[in-house]
Amino acid sequence: MRRPAPPPKPATAPAPKPAAAGPALQIPLAKITGEVFDSVAVAPLANATVQFVRADNPQNVRSIRTDSVGQFFLDSMRVGSYLVGIIHEQVDRLGLENRIVQVNIAGSGDVSLSLGLPSAASLLKAKCAAAGEGNDRGAFMGMVRTARGTPLEGNARVRVQYLETVIGPSGMSRRFPSRFADAQPTGAFVLCGVPPEASVTTRAYAGPDSSGVVELVVPRNGLLVRDLIIASPQRVAVAPTSAAERPRTLLKGTSRVRGVVRDSVGKPLVGARVSVPGTGAEGVSTGGGAFSFDALPGGSWMVEARAVGFEPRRVAVDFIENAEAVAEINLAGLAPRMDTVKVTADRWSREMAAFEERKKMGGGYFIDDQQLERRNALFAADILRGTPGVTIQPGASAGRDRVTMRGNAGAGTCIPAVFVNGMNTPIPDGVIENVVSTNDIRAVEVYSRTGSTPPEFMSRNGCGSIVIWTGQRRRPNDR
Repeated sequence: MRRPAPPPKPATAPAPKPAAAGPALQIPLAKITGEVFDSVAVAPLANATVQFVRADNPQNVRSIRTDSVGQFFLDSMRVGSYLVGIIHEQVDRLGLENRIVQVNIAGSGDVSLSLGLPSAASLLKAKCAAAGEGNDRGAFMGMVRTARGTPLEGNARVRVQYLETVIGPSGMSRRFPSRFADAQPTGAFVLCGVPPEASVTTRAYAGPDSSGVVELVVPRNGLLVRDLIIASPQRVAVAPTSAAERPRTLLKGTSRVRGVVRDSVGKPLVGARVSVPGTGAEGVSTGGGAFSFDALPGGSWMVEARAVGFEPRRVAVDFIENAEAVAEINLAGLAPRMDTVKVTADRWSREMAAFEERKKMGGGYFIDDQQLERRNALFAADILRGTPGVTIQPGASAGRDRVTMRGNAGAGTCIPAVFVNGMNTPIPDGVIENVVSTNDIRAVEVYSRTGSTPPEFMSRNGCGSIVIWTGQRRRPNDR
C-alpha cells in the first residue's frame, strides 16, 4: 500500500531587505579646563565646588571640585548656556553665596574658563558704599561659628577695638573705641570703616557662647576676612597655694592644640614659655620646640610664645570641640640695643611713676600688672571682682557683666566714672568690656569714695572712679 503524498508547503513571501542605515546623530560636546582664583587672598581657591546648571533645564546639574591649585576639568559637556556657581566657605564669609555667572559654550572642542571672586576693592565698594565709608577705609568681615558645629544660639555680635589718635584743643591723645557689628542669622558679619594696616582686637559672642580676645592686623588692601569661633567654656576655680596668691579661675573644655616654636630661620626653640592668655593654660616647649595643651575651651584664642632673646609673639588659633588644632610660632630675635641711648622720661614712664606714687599714698585700691597676670581674668569685669566698694552684676551673656558702685549718698548703686589712660570715658551701661580689652589692661586704680579720689579723676556723677591704664604688661622676670 502506498503512503499518501505529503501536503504541499504554503508559499512564503521573501524577507524584506534591511533599510540602509542613515548617519548617526552627533551631539556637540566640549572639554572644559578651568580655574578659580580668590582675588581677596590673591591665591587659587582650592577645594571649591563648581556647579554647572543648564539654563534651559535646571534639573541638569554637573559639579566638579577644584584641586590644590584651584584647577578643574570637565569633559563631555554639551554646548549651550549654563549658570555657574561656586560653593566654598570663602564664598559664604564674603556674602557671595548668590553670585551666579552665565557661561555660553558655543562649540565643541577644548574650552578654557576662568572664574574668580571679586577683588578687595570691589567688595569694599559693594559692602560699604551704603555706609558712607570712603575708599581710604577698610572692613572686617567673616562668619561667627560655634565650636560645636551647631547653629548659633541667639543673635551673634562682634566687637572690634583699635587705636585711634585724636587731635583736639588740648593736644594729641589716644583712645581705643569699641565698634560693633550684628551678624546675620547665618553668622555672617561686616564692619565697615576699619583703618587699613591697623592692629585690632576682636571678640564675638552669641547667647552663652563667646570667643577669646583675638588680635588681628588689617591688610594693606583694607579687607580683613576671618571667621570667629565661639563656645561656652567651663570655669574651674583653683585655690591659692599661698597667702600671697589670689584664687584663680581656669577655663576648660574638650579642645586640644599642639605646635612648635621656632626662631626666624626655622630652628626649634626648647624652653620657650607658651600660654593661651585668658584660659590659664601655660607650659614650656620641649624637644624639637614642641608644645601641647589639652582640655582647652573651644573658640578663637591667641597662643603666645616667649623666649629669652626673642620678641614675644601671639598667633590666633581656632579651637574646635573634641578636635586638635595645630599652631606654629616663629619668634624674631631682639634687635641690638644701644647702651649709649638713655631714655630718661616719656609719657608711659611718667604715667606709671604717678601710679606708683598714688599707690604709696593709699586712698584707693590698686591692681598692677603682676596682680593682673596672677588673676588671669577673661573679662574686664572679672579683674574688679572682689574689689572693695565694687559690685559686679551678671549680664545677659559672657563679657557683658555690669560694674557698679554704691552711690555717695549711701542709697542704691551707680555707674562709676571710668578713665582710660587719663581720659574720662563715659560708659552708661557699666560694661567696661565695651571700651577696653582685658589683655590690654596693665594697671587699675579704684576710688570708691569721693574724698580719696585724686582731683584729676573726680567726676560729678555722685559715684566713684575707676582708672584703667593700658599697655604691655611686664612679667615677674622682666622687673
